[in-house]
Amino acid sequence: METSGVALPRPYIPPEVTALLVIDMQKGFCHPESQMEKSGVGTRYQRAIIPQVIRLISLARERNIPILFSQQFHFQDDVTRTRRRIPSHMDKQKWWPCLKGTWETDFMDAIAAEVRPEDYIIEKHRASVFFETTLDAKLRMLGVEMILIAGCNTDFCVETTIRDGYYRDFDIVVVRDCVAGPRPAFHEDTLAKVKTYFGEVVMLDELPSLFVTAAQPALR
Repeated sequence: METSGVALPRPYIPPEVTALLVIDMQKGFCHPESQMEKSGVGTRYQRAIIPQVIRLISLARERNIPILFSQQFHFQDDVTRTRRRIPSHMDKQKWWPCLKGTWETDFMDAIAAEVRPEDYIIEKHRASVFFETTLDAKLRMLGVEMILIAGCNTDFCVETTIRDGYYRDFDIVVVRDCVAGPRPAFHEDTLAKVKTYFGEVVMLDELPSLFVTAAQPALR
């Protein structure tokens, strides 16, 4: 897919109006014993980004950037899904991740160890972290204008959240090696669409050079 050739001036990420959103780094989407893994879809790519996500969390803390974690809960008897005439994505794939009351809703242990009392956990029931949650209100109350994106799965929960954030006029920066999904082609397609339409895609190692310091005015 062709992507935008417009290069952003650097640096362009002001920490004081930036938040980090870590999407669905839960056992249901990452664990080798999860329903997702047993279905054959796979979780190894999601698991592989955990060290980088932890590095990103540390980077955010060093700059006093607020950190928000989304946590997906599905309901086995969700009537809003069962009344569909066209099968839902879970009906099509024939497995239900992160059912409420199961261990699959837990964060991966290494991620859970990084969560602190001052962080925000956003409970959600659909793909986008914005859909019928308190995320938008929390970001605006914190004065956030730009969102760093990490987590899984790139082509579904991550992409829908990116789209919803862009439509709400947040600047979006996706950290390429901190997002993952089970289908590499879908993953790359989402990143190409972000570059073309919704924001910017950067590598974790280049992120520190993109932060605006106190001596540098934020670009507008």
